[in-house]
Amino acid sequence: MTTPRRQRTRRGSTRQVARAAAGQRFGRITDRRPSGSGPGGRFGTYYVRDDEDGASYSFSYADIVTEGFRTIRTGERVRFLADPANPAHAIYVIRLDLPEVDDYYT
Repeated sequence: MTTPRRQRTRRGSTRQVARAAAGQRFGRITDRRPSGSGPGGRFGTYYVRDDEDGASYSFSYADIVTEGFRTIRTGERVRFLADPANPAHAIYVIRLDLPEVDDYYT
């Protein structure tokens, strides 16, 4: 008789379940502080304030989810998740105030 193999779980899949359980949040970008890293010193730390509870979360350029340029400006509305591994960090940040395409090509 063979014993059943133990199912191997990946750390990433456990984190994804925890993230989904936390739920999405909405907020506004309150600040950006350049860190001096990246090409031309363009990378930095961004800060978003949760509309519901007023908590502040930080995130980096790599946490912005978008097609095209990863650009966010102070005052813009975003949707995000709080990282369960680091509760003060936002992940999967999505811009809600997208500019009109015609503004760039007229």
